[in-house]
Amino acid sequence: MYKRQILYPDYLAKDDFKYEKPIADGICNLIKYDAKQANEIPDEIWNKADALVTGLYMKIDESLIPKLKSCKIITRMGVGYDLIDEVKCGKTGIVVSNVPDYGTYEVADHAITLIMNFARGISEYNRLLKKNINDNWHHSAVSTIDRVVNKKVGIVGLGRIGTAFALRAKAFGFDVSFYDPYVPDGQEKAINIHRYNKLEELVSDSDYISIHCLANKETTNLIDAEMFKVCKPNLVIVNTARGAIIDLNAAYDALKSKKISAIGLDVLPNEPADNNHPLVNAWQNEEWANGKIILTPHSAFYSPTGLIFLREKALKTCIDHLQGVKTSNCINKEYLNYQK
Repeated sequence: MYKRQILYPDYLAKDDFKYEKPIADGICNLIKYDAKQANEIPDEIWNKADALVTGLYMKIDESLIPKLKSCKIITRMGVGYDLIDEVKCGKTGIVVSNVPDYGTYEVADHAITLIMNFARGISEYNRLLKKNINDNWHHSAVSTIDRVVNKKVGIVGLGRIGTAFALRAKAFGFDVSFYDPYVPDGQEKAINIHRYNKLEELVSDSDYISIHCLANKETTNLIDAEMFKVCKPNLVIVNTARGAIIDLNAAYDALKSKKISAIGLDVLPNEPADNNHPLVNAWQNEEWANGKIILTPHSAFYSPTGLIFLREKALKTCIDHLQGVKTSNCINKEYLNYQK
């Protein structure tokens, strides 16, 4: 009996399909590569793959798609699908899906924690006390400390994670607003937050900004020098979405000139971090940046429980589609007139 071939071109885990094997047993063969470029995998493997489960690095573009002769579905193991040409895939009959619900709690928790870390100075107090516990034993040593009750936090992107973040921010007493032109009118009333129809107005009226939108051509450098020009003085901005959404050069200039007071980034335009970038270099080496920059290694999505769910659902999505079950998270329906 022929078994379907499911290819993991840039397999993320260090184990040998620990959680996937029980699901695949008797149904399909799992093939893994630790590749970052398509040419690291033989054409024969691409040709025979019935489905792909992609990670953080593999770009599925017009040069690779013609090699996917047997492929019926590509599932991105995560939320963002900016490395996949979903239009070209759709026009060649390949369904593209993602796993949008796996890290909702974790990313929302991470974003609110970054903001509260600045507002309460946790990391900076800890750094100063480790440096000299006696000289730095003083409550006013951190510049970003703030009372958050009634402070305005703006959300860019009110999807699953943006909504989860909004609920957490409301619990802390923030006055919550959002900008998202794709959310139907009235959605804000369900969770009792404010809506802005222009990003500039949200940015100029917010004490804190949290980014939760997808990365695409429209949102690349969405937060740029022009946005920093109109932002509220002493803005704190955090990004747990995609690195390309914030112009990092503009963010550095705004921070260095004290236009904004702090920035927390779980994602960067280039990962791992480019040590030569001025913002990254300042975070590592410059005294003025202490307490004003927090970097985490694209880890907002992660918890052991969440990762297991992600791995299992990504594979189940592929298997279900190959067995004729409707794919609820298809993201390119409009390009393939998708019915199943």
